[in-house]
Amino acid sequence: MNPFKISLGLAFIALFAVGTASARQSVPDNAHIAALKKAVEPFVKLSPEAIAALVPSYSGLNFVGCPNCKGGAQDMGVLKWTYGMGDRVKCRFCQMTFPNAQFPDNKENVITTPSGGKQVYRYYENEKGKAYYYEAHAWYERWEWIQQLAAQLAELWTLTRDPAYADRAAAILGRFAQVFPDYAVRFDYPNRPVSFFAANQKWPYEGMQPYRGAKWSWWGYSSIPIKMAEVYQQLQSTYDWRRMDKTIGPETDRKIVKDLLVLGYAHVAANPEAYSNMSPGMYENMIRLGKIINDPKMVADGLKRFQEFIKVGFFADGWWKEGTVSYHDQTINSLNNVIKTAGLDPAAMPFYQKAYGVSRDAILPNGRKIPINDTWPYEKVKGKGTDKTVSHLWSALGNAALGTGEGQNQVLLNVNWSGNYGHSHYDNGGIILYALGEELLSDIGYTHTKYRGWSIQTASHNTVVIDQRGQDVGTPEHPATGRLKYYDDTDARVKVIDVDASPAYKVAKTYRRRLVMVHVAPGKDYVLDRFDVEGGGTHDWFLHGMAEQEGKLETSIPLGSSLSTLVPEWGGKQMPEAQEDADLSGRRYHPYAHLRDIQSGKANGRWTATWRYDHSGLRIHSLSPQNVQVFKLRSAAIRPAAEDDNKLDNYMRSSIMQRHSGGKSSFITVHEPFSKEPWIDKVYMEGAEVIVRYQLDGKTRTDRVRLNDRGVSVRSTGGWQYDSGKAQSGLVEAFDSSNGKWRLQLDRDAPKVDFVRLDLPGGGTRYYKVVAADGKWLQLQDDPGFGMQGNHLKFHTFPQDKYQGTIRYTIFERREQL
Repeated sequence: MNPFKISLGLAFIALFAVGTASARQSVPDNAHIAALKKAVEPFVKLSPEAIAALVPSYSGLNFVGCPNCKGGAQDMGVLKWTYGMGDRVKCRFCQMTFPNAQFPDNKENVITTPSGGKQVYRYYENEKGKAYYYEAHAWYERWEWIQQLAAQLAELWTLTRDPAYADRAAAILGRFAQVFPDYAVRFDYPNRPVSFFAANQKWPYEGMQPYRGAKWSWWGYSSIPIKMAEVYQQLQSTYDWRRMDKTIGPETDRKIVKDLLVLGYAHVAANPEAYSNMSPGMYENMIRLGKIINDPKMVADGLKRFQEFIKVGFFADGWWKEGTVSYHDQTINSLNNVIKTAGLDPAAMPFYQKAYGVSRDAILPNGRKIPINDTWPYEKVKGKGTDKTVSHLWSALGNAALGTGEGQNQVLLNVNWSGNYGHSHYDNGGIILYALGEELLSDIGYTHTKYRGWSIQTASHNTVVIDQRGQDVGTPEHPATGRLKYYDDTDARVKVIDVDASPAYKVAKTYRRRLVMVHVAPGKDYVLDRFDVEGGGTHDWFLHGMAEQEGKLETSIPLGSSLSTLVPEWGGKQMPEAQEDADLSGRRYHPYAHLRDIQSGKANGRWTATWRYDHSGLRIHSLSPQNVQVFKLRSAAIRPAAEDDNKLDNYMRSSIMQRHSGGKSSFITVHEPFSKEPWIDKVYMEGAEVIVRYQLDGKTRTDRVRLNDRGVSVRSTGGWQYDSGKAQSGLVEAFDSSNGKWRLQLDRDAPKVDFVRLDLPGGGTRYYKVVAADGKWLQLQDDPGFGMQGNHLKFHTFPQDKYQGTIRYTIFERREQL
């Protein structure tokens, strides 16, 4: 069974079975009509010729910042233009209008058009050589504004059949068809010099990646003039185009199709297919435009790309290949639009349904998206959060969310070991802890501010840094994905995960994190956390508190020494000025330069650190290695600054760092979320066991947790126990995916197990849920994403990797739990 097979033939026929190119019909709504009329009233008073003159003659520029206040981030949405401002713009932050005497246009670019004309781009250049194209940004915003005006006029034509509205909409369309052939292709990107290319030049553009040279919008992906196509659709067969003969010229409708719509499509389609998160939006526009102008080849182009995209873009567990919830949601929503536009049936696409489920499941209990890699931390699902938290394993991506509890007592522990496939953070082995309604151990998430470099660095995450250097930058061939050694979410009291994240550091012989989440009672949960590191000389263990509020951080040991910096001698102490200053080497912009108000002290044995917030808190019980140095510090929280560079240093989060030298470290910690006051009496070690003592129902309870290479066991005086079971390994003899089932044949009869781990040649692993055992056969819950013949295993899901050699399995036979 091919999970990607989509019946495009019938859908393609259906696209042209009815009059799809006809104007869409709307149900008249008097209030809506009145609002539209009021919005366009000033412009209906202008002649069609005057309206046409408002269309920008040159292509504008989107990313232009403020030279005065440097407000905002990424030079995006900083300057604003409104009708009546001419070619001037105003800063949204400091309210200064440009150009002015302090920041005048002092340079210009002159471009020769294909028709032989000259286009002049004036700009201000500061002493550092940065250019500010005020006038071109005004054109860009006017370009957006007049498209919206055209859409309103066209809708009024559909609703009222008043030619006054159609004449002005047609004039805008016709004028765009006149000027668009001469629109310069430009590279427009935040904090990068603008590059211009000939208006009639299609891909390739020297020094540019695909889609970075754009003729219509600022980005090639969105440069099919689809909004203008929709305006044209409403006038297409109902408007008398001869009314434009005087304003634009004869056959205006033909010119619109040829010199605007088809030309825009041609410039976009000339780029090589990249199968990026922006691609589905482009496919949708191809299909929509092809339907409007009745071009079957254009529609077929979009459908063919869509079908291939589904094959190459997703991990077997449904995740978009970049491993970020934000870009996953963007991609899925765009694919959904393609499906609707093409008239496809999503029920006939099981893999799409799995991918759609990721958007539903990858959330915190408060409804926010789990801030994995480049995920915007503010994004929420529609409606409220979850009533009950359950666990989710995404083994192919390299991420898991251990969950338990209901209502205010929901707890979620997220662990990441994903590879570097774009929009990644360097945080293998990193954790996020949500409990009692708060994200107590935070990941900053996505930002476009000048501190983006800090947000992706290893040191800004809850993991370990080796020798003050960030984790290795992976490649498509070696993406630095970790290895899941053990996972179990089936027990009501205990959830366990064991991750070998050593691919993140070439110098690491061991880089392994084991986590045991124990549910004691509603509102009483703790996490035993053991991070073993070997390799390199110095190991820095980071734990960062909430990003939403700083709270108060206290330690049980004195931290009397103050330090000005933790940046090593070889590291750069400069602070970044733009998001492009993300220096992963640390030689110019070292991440430790972001650490401030540093206090340090020594710890030997047990100690605690406690974060207290408005409505909750977190205490950690550290069973440190001998002679560990402890640091209490602060760094930019970023989130509360709301993407404004000027506010980044106003909001901090408090953190703890432990430093241990000597080449081998074991950081053992118990994380204790609490509502008003901590509830655990004592945490200590007794031999190889971690002892956690607390009060429950008026009685003293003691949990004994043992973590070693043989597995995990928990014994509680409350009358319950947990054991991870005995590991059994062997050879995978066959894989069968017939009859809608996915079955692995082992080299022996299989006991009843909950999961099976595949151990791949080269050291990689995959972990799968088992739903049934029958002799040597294990039936998997879901499609594992591969096919197998003999000793050849090939994934038909991203990243389409292939393996040849012995495929081994590991299962854990559980003892009966009490």
